[in-house]
Amino acid sequence: MLSVAYNKKQKLKLTELSIPEIKEDEALIKVDVCGVCGSDLVKIKNDLVPEGTVLGHEVVGTIIEVGSQIKKWSASQKVVVAHHVPCLNCYFCRSGNFSMCLQFKSTNISPGGFSEYIKLSKAHLEQTAFLIPKSTVSDHEIALTEPLACCLRAVQRTGVSASNSVLICGLGSIGNMLGKLCIEKGAHTFGIDILEERINLGKEMSAIHDGYLASSQEMKSWILNKTEGRGVDIIFLASGNEKSLADSLSYIRSGGKIVVFSSIPKEKGFFNNEIYYRELTIMGSYSPSPLALKEAYQMIITEKIKLKKLITDVVALKELPKEIDKCFKNKSVKMMMET
Repeated sequence: MLSVAYNKKQKLKLTELSIPEIKEDEALIKVDVCGVCGSDLVKIKNDLVPEGTVLGHEVVGTIIEVGSQIKKWSASQKVVVAHHVPCLNCYFCRSGNFSMCLQFKSTNISPGGFSEYIKLSKAHLEQTAFLIPKSTVSDHEIALTEPLACCLRAVQRTGVSASNSVLICGLGSIGNMLGKLCIEKGAHTFGIDILEERINLGKEMSAIHDGYLASSQEMKSWILNKTEGRGVDIIFLASGNEKSLADSLSYIRSGGKIVVFSSIPKEKGFFNNEIYYRELTIMGSYSPSPLALKEAYQMIITEKIKLKKLITDVVALKELPKEIDKCFKNKSVKMMMET
């Protein structure tokens, strides 16, 4: 089968792999669509995975074959699936920190979604797979279930409410999903980005109420003017730009929350005394919970949230190595690969 694997020199390279052989407790899936995630781009750009690794985890596919132990699923069913499965029994799962679960960290789809076929474990099918009904919603939008679930969990854990002012730093696909979820909670939501077209997209999608160029020297005064001089209550860092860490301290009100929702190339942090004297809350949110996956899936299927405008590029699997550069150059908001 055709796959696209990480290659240090070429970033991504077409390769031929054998179609996965399934065991009694597994299923074979033909990949129809797979989204290109920001975490994939970070791993490619910073050489964080071994050569030959097949990335991709935002998968919609069709079941081709199931093992004898798989009873609730059958061939020809279409599914959307996420890649990590928590055990639900360990201390971390019982505490609601599902993404810290050792099983969560060690499980994955095989190979990655940038392939014609993958295999899924019984645990994946039980916890992270959802049957796709006949619907007017495209496979490309449904493939956004996992990233939307990540955003949903972050918004829920942060406790965003109608009384809050929120700033989204970075209006890529994740920033826009965060913004839409915050607006759904009733929060007054601002967005900033280095690209004016992304600010315009955020407004068009009703993901932000107002936006501003992040590079502007008037950025701080704009935020303060919008919040009666206090600064915003909550900031989501969704840009992956290390400058946003320092800038966020100028935009957050004393007693506010800063949510770290992206990795950055270098280890940077917040100043201890800023956190201490201003009583700031700095928190991270990484990956979804099983419940958030289910809720995100329902939001997309029922069209409670519409994400079609985020998808700016749809490319064939064999074209992905040539097209991926658009993502690195910020010329694609959300790229989808299809087989």
